[in-house]
Amino acid sequence: MKQYASVTVELPARKVNRPFDYKIPVRYLGKIKVGSHVLIPFGPRKIEGFVVGLKDTPEIAQTKEIYRLLHDYPLFDETMLELMQWISSYYQAVLINVIKTVIPTGIVGNRVQVKTQQFVSLLASEEECQSWLTEYGKRAPKQAEILSFLLKNPTKSFLTAELVRKFTTGYSTLKGLADKRLILNQEIALQRDPYDASNYVSSQPLKPNYHQFQAITQICEAMDKDEVCTILLKGVTGSGKTEVYLQVIQEALSRGKDAIVLVPEIALTPQTVERFKSRFGNSVAVWHSQLSLGERFDEWQKIYQGDVKIVVGARSAVFAPFQNLGLIIIDEEHETSYKQTDQVKYHARDVAIKRAELQNAVTLLGSATPAVESSYHALIGDYKLITLPERVNLSPLPPVQIIDMRKELKQGNRTIFSNQLDQAIKERLREKKQVILFLNRRGYSNFVLCRECGYVIRCQQCDVSLTYHADTNLLQCHYCDYTEKPPQNCPNCGSNLIKHFGIGTQQVEEYTRERYPEARIARMDVDTTRRKGAHDRILKAFREKKVDILIGTQMISKGHDFPNVTLVGVIIADTALHFPDFRSGERTFQLLTQVAGRTGRGSEQGEVIVQTYSPDHYSIKAAKTHDYELFFHEEIGYRKEIKQPPFSQLINIILQDESESAVIEEAHRLANYFAMKIEECPIELLGPAPAPLSRVRGRFRWQIILKSRGLTNNIYSENDADNGDVLRMICQDVMKKFYDGQKSSVTVTVDVDPIGML
Repeated sequence: MKQYASVTVELPARKVNRPFDYKIPVRYLGKIKVGSHVLIPFGPRKIEGFVVGLKDTPEIAQTKEIYRLLHDYPLFDETMLELMQWISSYYQAVLINVIKTVIPTGIVGNRVQVKTQQFVSLLASEEECQSWLTEYGKRAPKQAEILSFLLKNPTKSFLTAELVRKFTTGYSTLKGLADKRLILNQEIALQRDPYDASNYVSSQPLKPNYHQFQAITQICEAMDKDEVCTILLKGVTGSGKTEVYLQVIQEALSRGKDAIVLVPEIALTPQTVERFKSRFGNSVAVWHSQLSLGERFDEWQKIYQGDVKIVVGARSAVFAPFQNLGLIIIDEEHETSYKQTDQVKYHARDVAIKRAELQNAVTLLGSATPAVESSYHALIGDYKLITLPERVNLSPLPPVQIIDMRKELKQGNRTIFSNQLDQAIKERLREKKQVILFLNRRGYSNFVLCRECGYVIRCQQCDVSLTYHADTNLLQCHYCDYTEKPPQNCPNCGSNLIKHFGIGTQQVEEYTRERYPEARIARMDVDTTRRKGAHDRILKAFREKKVDILIGTQMISKGHDFPNVTLVGVIIADTALHFPDFRSGERTFQLLTQVAGRTGRGSEQGEVIVQTYSPDHYSIKAAKTHDYELFFHEEIGYRKEIKQPPFSQLINIILQDESESAVIEEAHRLANYFAMKIEECPIELLGPAPAPLSRVRGRFRWQIILKSRGLTNNIYSENDADNGDVLRMICQDVMKKFYDGQKSSVTVTVDVDPIGML
């Protein structure tokens, strides 16, 4: 039996990223395992840590003893530890931070406990109770009253609080009966279940069409091989991908396997949950950010204890503690929300593939518009490609009309809507049909500018313009939430020629209400969905046809099925197109294609009207004809030419501090380390330079970008090693050297495979 444990603890990341050895007390021998959560002495303090290894001999001669075991059971097993160590290495993250990302908030630190309630039931026999009532009933009337009530309900349990209220007495009355062993007081654990399966009508599998049947068959064959396999399921919007998911999950369950289903956070709507709960009932746990700490704790407990076989959730559900995982499904796999942007900057898609590799499971990636990297992996044979080329009801994809807003302007139309979109909305309102209007920019206007001197009002803490919000009459920063009242005159020159420019969803809503006063209108964006349940309430009203026009950002662009929607209008298709990001064309195509897929899903033909100032861009041309292959051909050629992913790997390093001079000095010191290290490697060093967002929350930001490509042969690699591995190893070595010599307060974040470069 191992007598020592290696424990990882939370310390300043730049100083230590290694475990420490501790002696296991005799009372804990055999109880402390890999994954145990422990309290240990560390210097003069007692701090929490996690056991990441057991050994016979410690690395140092004298070790301290573990002080306490904080949970009776380990919070992760060796397979999950291996996954976390891979995440730590690949994404250049401290292991303790990875563990805290994997273990749900509330368990670490014991912030949430099992919720219990006190119940009372009859303990003594009827004969014993009657005997007591005869002898003592008159002297203890309240006790007699309660005991008589329980005798009439001998097999039932009652809430203690309810009995106290019912008989207008105190808890001491019940305690007296319990002390006499006439009744039993029990503390029963309660499940905080936000999605009770009893609220859903049971559903049965639908008969698959030919393409669905072929997809289900091929996925099941992959599961039967019991080997690692990644499948890309490319299906047009409305092709029935969800039914494929449901049926292959059923097949996984029949094989004794567990399943994880990841969906974008915004798609966790009642409709999504209902599909899984109605098919699989209480076998489903739901996991997302809007659950309370207690609800998350209870859902995790159900998964850990094996009470459920399926988890449906957002990004972090990839860490669900299943022991017998057989299938991981990632719906809308192209979604950027699968990339964690805080602390441990992992991508759930790549973590899922690695976890499936460790547990011999199948990874199923589903999308109508797969990420360019995923399609490339399918093209070169890393992934198996399965397609669903047509909608389940055989209805055609909706026609897309591209409106050149430059021409509208020349014709004197200076409103938000083109003449075609205006007429189409009026027609749908007459026909009692529903409309979706899409603009991926919230707020009322994008910036406030002085037409006299050109001054733009900017955030005092961030290097961004303030967005005007009409409902609060405030200018707001969307990075730090700083707000201020809009000025009447220019702060720079005093002119009163100060005006709002650009449009957001709030302005679209205001204009739509003025233009169509008879319409019932709702807006769905970050500002209208801050409160818990707001998503559900808005979508429920729209589904029940209590709303005629739904205006929103990308929250409404995917995952929803509204048969009565026959028109989708895209207010401006260019919002992401001209961003300083090589993925801007991809994101534009994906958003347009996804939002276009919200119409024509019922029995009637839908229509899409896209307004743009860039009608000749290949992303918009491909979206017009729903032609993913055309888009991919253009995009992959562009990526190859500029040597961007998938033809290279990127690491984005951001240094930030309140002192600009300190940031500049440290950025140059770090860049010099990299320059010396990569002299003989095909690795490109970009920077140091101010980040595109050069100041956020009062902290100056500088950026270094590392780019790898091709194959290499040096001290870091074998002859055929991928240079991405080399890049990460070099980055790890350099960052350790940088931290060892750092004396400033500058913080550094390393983002491997960034999805944004701001």
